[in-house]
Amino acid sequence: MELQNKLVELRKERGLSQENLAEKLYVSRQTISNWETGKTYPDINSLLLIATSFDISLDYLVKGDLPIMKQALEQKLLKKWFLILVLSYFAFSVAYPTRYLLDSNQFSLLITFLGGILLFSLFQVCYIIKRYSLNTYADLVNFLNGKQRKIPRWQSELGFVLTLMLTSWLIFFLGTALSTFLFWSS
Repeated sequence: MELQNKLVELRKERGLSQENLAEKLYVSRQTISNWETGKTYPDINSLLLIATSFDISLDYLVKGDLPIMKQALEQKLLKKWFLILVLSYFAFSVAYPTRYLLDSNQFSLLITFLGGILLFSLFQVCYIIKRYSLNTYADLVNFLNGKQRKIPRWQSELGFVLTLMLTSWLIFFLGTALSTFLFWSS
């Protein structure tokens, strides 16, 4: 990360301590420390304050860090779309057994709506996975954690397939069991 090095350099050039800079930027000293060590990244408001405080352009401050910022955004998007995917799959598995409780038009509308959400979120997850070449479960976990740890390919592929199968089965089973319970209790 170039931002952390630039931030330390700019702060030391001006003779500021982390605490002095924190007061100028309306954040805690620990936040400055986290930025300088690369543990966290400042939000856009903080970046603008830093650029203004040091009288530098925002471009100079973050130009080298754009790929890192883009990957951080993609990580958040992947988590969001994956959560929507899991929830829509669960809702679909709950709604499907209700086909006997609803008339055909209501059931078709419900399944089409839930299926659309399911497919769109699946497309978004697959798009991000394809863009970053996340071929294995380990690649996916490392991407989400920002790490570059490698394990043997056969172990990561096997783990990914087993986890995916178990999770899919569990979600579908729970949804079916819930809808069956609701059907028999009514």
